[in-house]
Amino acid sequence: MEGIMKCVVKTAAGVGNVELVQRPIPQVGPNDILIKVHAVAVCGTDVHIMNWNEFASSRMIPPMIIGHEFSGEVVEKGELVSQIQIGDAVSAETHIVCHTCDVCHNGQEHVCPHTRTIGLSRDGALAEYACIPAENAVVFKKFANWEVLSLMEPFVAAVHAATQFPVAGKSVVVIGCGPIGAMGASVAKKCGAAKVIAIEPVSDRGKKALEMGADVLINPIEEEVSKAVPMANDGNLIDVVLDFSGNVGAIQSSLTYIKPEGKIAVLGLSDRQLSFELSEFVYRGLTLKGIAGRRMYQDWETAKGLLASGLDLSNIITHKLPMTEFKEGLRLMKTGECCKCVLIP
Repeated sequence: MEGIMKCVVKTAAGVGNVELVQRPIPQVGPNDILIKVHAVAVCGTDVHIMNWNEFASSRMIPPMIIGHEFSGEVVEKGELVSQIQIGDAVSAETHIVCHTCDVCHNGQEHVCPHTRTIGLSRDGALAEYACIPAENAVVFKKFANWEVLSLMEPFVAAVHAATQFPVAGKSVVVIGCGPIGAMGASVAKKCGAAKVIAIEPVSDRGKKALEMGADVLINPIEEEVSKAVPMANDGNLIDVVLDFSGNVGAIQSSLTYIKPEGKIAVLGLSDRQLSFELSEFVYRGLTLKGIAGRRMYQDWETAKGLLASGLDLSNIITHKLPMTEFKEGLRLMKTGECCKCVLIP
């Protein structure tokens, strides 16, 4: 397809330098598809890129189109693409993996050491059109709307965390109820968790977790979690802890209320060191599991099933803006004034 499109680009290294520009519509390679983008959700990664922190500066070489949580319609495909059709509605797995290393060969592509990321190490989707490898597109035959479909990438990460360990009939604590944590609470409840206890100090986020399915909300600033959590669980310790906060202190505190043989899944990120008494961890038979992205593509299929069963993500979207107001979308995400802000090209 020929023509010019509008897109949001990190134009140069350094703080800021994120601008709305015009570029040629990207050309598809033999294994690529071209997508008419309908919605892009703002992510914390986009804020990191704007702020040019160590995470972003070590991974991105500007100029680069940002944005990776998106939905759209396939309008062109490469000559070797057969599994995707023109007109398909898609979201996308943002990790582009090598398929040749021993990790990929063992079915663990989500932790491939050679991963490239859409919107970070190659052009993203905060644009009128986006070009991606066809294998990264996930087709959705049924979906609520384009805005909800743009949430799939973070939603499927929440699915990975919440289904890493069996939760049916179990007590579950969710630490950190930003957008992914709130979705994680919803997944845990939909998967049959007996009780979901949300730990969140920000009032609006805590309310969102309750809207999404959490049974109990604990504010860790106002209550002592080591006592409040068992009290909220009828005096019992907790089976599964899901961390979406990256708060090292909160993760360490979970050891005070988790059962022997309890499971802890951590999706949140931190540059602080986590410390605990190893003998206690060993003798109690605890499990700590890092959650990296989305299992490719099992978690996507699970996510489709959860949506088909009635799980509703519409409450996660609190703001919708035109792409031209991307700076406001980034500001809302940076300040935490939104749950999810979706930009419309």
